[in-house]
Amino acid sequence: MKTIKVPLSVAGIDNAIRELERYQNWLKTRANILLDRLAQEGLSVASANFAKAEYDGTNDVSVSVEQRATGARAIVAVGASVLFIEFGTGVVYPDNHPEAAEHGMRRGEYGAGHGKQQTWGYYGEAGTNGVEYTKPNGNTVVLTHGNPANMSMYETVKHLEGILPRLAQEVFR
Repeated sequence: MKTIKVPLSVAGIDNAIRELERYQNWLKTRANILLDRLAQEGLSVASANFAKAEYDGTNDVSVSVEQRATGARAIVAVGASVLFIEFGTGVVYPDNHPEAAEHGMRRGEYGAGHGKQQTWGYYGEAGTNGVEYTKPNGNTVVLTHGNPANMSMYETVKHLEGILPRLAQEVFR
């Protein structure tokens, strides 16, 4: 903690004000450095988590960092498969995402609703575990049981919470 000694005089008080303004600017600069480092770490972790996810279909997730308001960053995942990868799909896999219910992601009840079935088909890429099946009319459909919850963003938040104290100590030395 920084200590500022102030002589009781107009010049001393003016000097203390200048010193406090320098310290305030230093704090703002360091806080932005901390935010940038957290955002880059979060980007790296979330990107890796989405990339390694088990997913039947096209994993089209793209992760980026957005600067929101002054002093705010957001790690953002976009793509048609984001929610299916984050929260999982189908009734075959456990409903184990700790935040699924509060976000309205009840297993088998979102998407086209096919997840209420043990197996369903779709047209597209087989992905990780999908099985291609050629129908009598010659069309190929992919059969799936759904996907386990990967919890990419949830795990990213937990990781960032874990490294925050150490990172803050590094940045604010």
